[in-house]
Amino acid sequence: MEKLRGVNLGNWLVLEKWMSEALFSGTRAMDETYLCLELGHERAAERLKVHRDEFITERDFEDIAAKGFNAVRIPVPFFLFEDMGPYIHCYEYLDRAFDWAEKFGLKILVDLHTAPGGHNGTDNSGICGICTWSTRPRYVELTVEVLEKIAQRYGRREALWGIGVLNEPMCSDTKAGETLNIHNFVQFYIPVDKELAKNNENYTLEFLKRFYLDAYAAIRRHTDKTVVFADAFELDIWDDFINALPGAVLDTHNYLMTPDMTMFRERNAEVYSEYLKKLGQRVNAAAKRVPLIVGEWNAQNQADGLASMTKAEKDHLYTTVADGFQESMKDAMGWFYWTWKVIADGLDAQVDDAGRCVNQGWLRF
Repeated sequence: MEKLRGVNLGNWLVLEKWMSEALFSGTRAMDETYLCLELGHERAAERLKVHRDEFITERDFEDIAAKGFNAVRIPVPFFLFEDMGPYIHCYEYLDRAFDWAEKFGLKILVDLHTAPGGHNGTDNSGICGICTWSTRPRYVELTVEVLEKIAQRYGRREALWGIGVLNEPMCSDTKAGETLNIHNFVQFYIPVDKELAKNNENYTLEFLKRFYLDAYAAIRRHTDKTVVFADAFELDIWDDFINALPGAVLDTHNYLMTPDMTMFRERNAEVYSEYLKKLGQRVNAAAKRVPLIVGEWNAQNQADGLASMTKAEKDHLYTTVADGFQESMKDAMGWFYWTWKVIADGLDAQVDDAGRCVNQGWLRF
């Protein structure tokens, strides 16, 4: 098929508070777990039904296709098929997504975004400051089981492009894991339950690869569609693993957030452009060695003077970044912008929202 030009449907079936704060109104919750716990099952079910019914609809799929995208990446939770604890299942909405995608000629990457017990400690894992997934074999078994059910239910659907086995895992024994680990993250993603947080445990690359192989085998029992493995923020260590598995694809995520905080003294379009050229050398080299997608990226940045920029200056900034990112992954199989829709305002919201970016002329392809 042609190169993927996709968007993520973030905050639809896996919540992220920053993208729709009104959904969390009347609670102190910072993540989906505590939203459901604070509201209780009945009220949570009512509130989530309204959100899921309205946040993404058939009209969104029509608009995504009309704007020139050809795929969507849909984050889903481990409780996709049944209520578990405080969580409310949501497979009916994924069913609708397949119908809409097939109607408008879009492909779908179903991406498992959360795991029982929490697998990275960030808000996008569904529970802040908690990473206990690797501590109980049953948690890992449940994760494989839901992936198999996804393959079983959707594996023969025309719209299915692939299944992502776990979003943004973070291994303790890699270079990236020196900073991207739960013991660092609890400073920023504060756990509500301090006793539960005492069980936090990082996991090794070997552990993750064993899980990946189990997940691959379970998915392959039902479909020959693409199986996508996140790189755990280590792009260059997966060649042998990916190339040994037919239909496997590596997924890497790239943003300017971390470089903005750690690398740049000056932050402007030209500095970003030079950074993206160097990033492209790595990404495009990897894409020549293994099948590769960029499952998340966007043009959001913290450029100096952003708040006071004229429209022309913003246009230059955002088109430079968006064009630079696309050049940095030109040899990949494709990409998915994060995200399609943000119900928020402010400096970041417009450029996080792919629909608004296309309308503004910042995202061009």
